[in-house]
Amino acid sequence: MDGRPYLTMFNMQQQRLISYQEETQERGPRDAPEWEIWIHIKAVDTSLYPNIVNQSYWQRAPKKQQAKDLVARQVLLALGLTPN
Repeated sequence: MDGRPYLTMFNMQQQRLISYQEETQERGPRDAPEWEIWIHIKAVDTSLYPNIVNQSYWQRAPKKQQAKDLVARQVLLALGLTPN
């Protein structure tokens, strides 16, 4: 598994191991925005991973990529994987 949880999750979607929908919102003042990222799980290859279909995960962070990596880490942990 590579060092970026979001990239790992994205690659899993490309391999059709999971399917998800991403929702991104910018919150707060323009000079100090906070990013909120939601991941809604639509499908999972249950022959390999636990069934977390219809589960949603979210995180907030000052940087968009940081929020994406944090929420992807939650998803990977729910799938029983150990993100770096």
